[in-house]
Amino acid sequence: MSEAARLPEADAKQPEPRISYVVARLERAIRSEINERVKPHGLTTLQYTTLSILERGGELSNAQLARRAYMTPQSMYEVIEALEKKGLVGRTPHPNHRRVFPAALTAKGRKVLAACNTAIDELEEQMLADLTPHQARSLANGLVSAVRALHAGFPSR
Repeated sequence: MSEAARLPEADAKQPEPRISYVVARLERAIRSEINERVKPHGLTTLQYTTLSILERGGELSNAQLARRAYMTPQSMYEVIEALEKKGLVGRTPHPNHRRVFPAALTAKGRKVLAACNTAIDELEEQMLADLTPHQARSLANGLVSAVRALHAGFPSR
């Protein structure tokens, strides 16, 4: 058999990648891009994520932060300690639980987070540049629905 006969036809349609594969590739690419964009502000992707969660959730315990960031409490403790040393979060004793010290953003933390958010806004604009506003909204809605379907966050309103 000739070499040409063994090769697939050039115009044969390749199967579309599984959506779970595409989402995983996108997640890795986004993490890498976020890391590069927050690094100039002295943060890691996990630290940026933690600050973002605190911005939306107010004062949160280590356990609450860990659940929302899909991290172990031990790993979150290390992230909070690093953020506290940088002056980006503060912790105060919980009035009813002696061993709970909820974390909250400091003024410096809000300022750093705002600068990082600007960089991430630029990332998202770049990522969605080829989509119409309607397509971008549909993508966002579809992704939120998928997360909800897997009971991985974003409770129904």
